[in-house]
Order: sequence, then structure tokens, then C-alpha cells
Amino acid sequence: MEHSKHIWRAALILLFGVVGFIVVRQFLIPKSFGIAGHYRFDALAEFMAQPVKHGGRESCRKCHEPPYETTSKGKHARVSCEVCHGPVGDHASKEAKIAVMPKNPSYKLCAYCHQKLAARPKGFKQVSFRKHLEEQGFASDSKIPEKICLKCHEPHDPTGAAGN
Repeated sequence: MEHSKHIWRAALILLFGVVGFIVVRQFLIPKSFGIAGHYRFDALAEFMAQPVKHGGRESCRKCHEPPYETTSKGKHARVSCEVCHGPVGDHASKEAKIAVMPKNPSYKLCAYCHQKLAARPKGFKQVSFRKHLEEQGFASDSKIPEKICLKCHEPHDPTGAAGN
């Protein structure tokens, strides 16, 4: 029995560790955790109490009829204005303009949806930006200019009169 003392000590330390873990866990994990899944259920009410920031394409129509009509007929018809411009809640509130709508003329915005990726559907317009620019006569070894896509493409109607 003298040689088993270290086993009993280790078992006692392990038992205290497990009991301590259970007690501390009770204080750290919120009561609503796990009620409806592996998350804190009270978080739903907190998210629902936040102000609405997104309004969808229809929320832009009243003030921006020409671009709305153009995009409704074009290749970007299913793309919300907010994908490129940001949340409408940062621009307008209760049909009143509260700030200038941000514009991002960077090729990186176009690349967000159109850079060539094998996982995208075959019918989706994908572009190898360096190769596309070479075909248009731009040097491939230089840095891609920020507003380069706008030289040939109108974002609201990418295949229209100004687009390719």
C-alpha cells in the first residue's frame, strides 16, 4: 500500500480538478447556452434589437431610378446595390439622405465576384485579371491600377454600351 500513495494523490488531484472545472464552468457559461442549439440563445434578442442597416435593391429605387432600371435589366439584376456600395442604413434613414453613399472603384471589388475560381459555376463570368488586362494592351508586370475596370465597364450595366 505504501507504493500506491502517489496513485491516490494523483487521483485526488484529478478529482479536485474535475470538480473545480464543473464549478467554474457553471459561473462562466451563460444560462441560455444550449437551449436551442450550440449557441447562447439570448444573443438572438440582442441581434434583433440592433437597427436595420440593409434594405435591399428596392430601398434604393425611389431616389436612384436610372441606375435601378439599368441594373434590373442587366447582368447584375440579382446583385443587391449594397454588395458594392455598402449598407443602405449608412446612407439613408426613413427616406432621408444622412451620408454620401460610399463608392469603391477598385478592381478588387470586381475581383471579389469575378476573379477566376474553379469552384464558381461554369456559366458565371470569371476573369483572370492579369490575362484580361494583357489582352486589352496593359502591361502585365505592373501593378493593377485601382479604377482599371471602369475604363471599359459600366458597373450598373457591365455588358452595355460602355462594357465588353
